[in-house]
Amino acid sequence: MKTQCKKSAVDLTDLAIGIVVLGIVVSVGATILINVRDTNTADGTAYNLADDAATGIAEYGNWFKIIVIVGVAAVVLSLIFMAFGRNGSGGMTY
Repeated sequence: MKTQCKKSAVDLTDLAIGIVVLGIVVSVGATILINVRDTNTADGTAYNLADDAATGIAEYGNWFKIIVIVGVAAVVLSLIFMAFGRNGSGGMTY
């Protein structure tokens, strides 16, 4: 009698760790950029660069919810494909 190992459906650990690391990097980066911006004189090159970068990261934060939704949708789609995968030719085997 052969013992078969079943693969786990989907490992959410990678998605969760990626989202947490991304959130930490964006938060720390925004804090650093705001501190750099506030320590420079207005209308200077360093001030303008830090201000534009902080604005960009703030805009990226607005898209963060959409990125999480797309990640969860990818997990749901992979579950659906795994449930209806075919064992024949051209299909996916699990």
